[in-house]
Amino acid sequence: MSRIIPAISTTQRQTLEQRIRRELFSWTSLALMLALLEGGVIGVLIKNGFEGRVESWLLNLAVAVSTGAPFYSNLISFVWVKLSHGRSRTRLVSNLALVCCVCGLGISQTTFDESGLFALLMFYIIARICWSGILTIRSDIWRANYPRYIRGKVTAKLATLTSLLMAIVAIAIGQVLDWQFEAFKWLYLSLSVLSMVGAFRYRYLVMRGSLKQIEREKSTASGLSVASIFRLLAENKPFAKYLLAMFTLGTGNLMFMAPLIVYLNEYTDLSKSSQILITTAIPLSLIPIAVGWWARLLDNNHIFHFRAIHSWGFVSSIALFLAAQLSGLSFLYFVGACCYGIAMSGAVIGWNLGHNDFVSQTKSMQYMAIHVTLTGVRGLFAPLVGIGFYQWLEVNELQMGRYALFLPLSITLTGAILFVVFNYQHNRSKE
Repeated sequence: MSRIIPAISTTQRQTLEQRIRRELFSWTSLALMLALLEGGVIGVLIKNGFEGRVESWLLNLAVAVSTGAPFYSNLISFVWVKLSHGRSRTRLVSNLALVCCVCGLGISQTTFDESGLFALLMFYIIARICWSGILTIRSDIWRANYPRYIRGKVTAKLATLTSLLMAIVAIAIGQVLDWQFEAFKWLYLSLSVLSMVGAFRYRYLVMRGSLKQIEREKSTASGLSVASIFRLLAENKPFAKYLLAMFTLGTGNLMFMAPLIVYLNEYTDLSKSSQILITTAIPLSLIPIAVGWWARLLDNNHIFHFRAIHSWGFVSSIALFLAAQLSGLSFLYFVGACCYGIAMSGAVIGWNLGHNDFVSQTKSMQYMAIHVTLTGVRGLFAPLVGIGFYQWLEVNELQMGRYALFLPLSITLTGAILFVVFNYQHNRSKE
């Protein structure tokens, strides 16, 4: 069903275009730094850089921690809701982005020993914690600045440019690692400095209605607590169902990357650049190709309908990675990476905007915070379970780890089925 697009004045259109241009400049600049903080990139960097320099179990644990960090860092999203209460959203996002860039500088000084591994993980986790704050607060800015009928398209445009840059940077990192491993330090150093420009400029973005919102918030309490979360979920059953299906789907998605990275390094002859292509560069480069279609699908449909279609992309990609490991056919890794990229392009849209179909403007950030926090919960345990299952299989017999992806595949499949069921129930409730 198509949506009615409201008419807007020339002045409103120009103001909207100015906001979009500033968003594009900041996020494309920050994409340079964000590519350095991708779990797939950091995981390959850790596995190859510290191989033989720290114990194997510690190294594989570090890979699991690194692939989960973009997600378990979201556990403190409620802190960001409280910190942003009565404050400028854009200035806070700018400050958090600057901290991320400083952490990128810290990673550039890594030494390849046990203390260097802990330092790298510390800088990486701090950066991802700050990025989780950016994601939580940014959703409030986007909801205020962009009407529902174009929100998906704006997000798609931002995702297109940032993912292209991130893919290019990821490919460059892979080439650098194959050429001269320690030269990656100069790449981290230079790109982190360049990203600071976009981080600083974002503080000058105008958030529509922000002055009134700040004044209103200064006179009221934050209102977000554990009790209020359970009360909100009890009152909003469709949102609770959405979170249940998302938690299940996301658990499988977060579980497969760590064992995949370890298996690629230990049992294939693929180069470091090929490993980064599979885990990061190919998926990122394919986001621009499919993100427009996903944006149109979400702009014209409820998130349940969107996810009932989109979820099967993740099921297919993990199935292809598993098939590659069982058959030994390396090209299937690249096919799986393509499928994963198409699924990720939809995730960029759905993850940032999906909660808006259940909420009013006044509670947008609270809903996003709940969604983000649950992402953090599964990010805390899913990669560890995935790598633990892989290690357990390997203890029994070498190369048994190739069966480890059966676990995340079954969980992701369950999540996809839940979305199909909940979409059917949602459609029936409208009849």
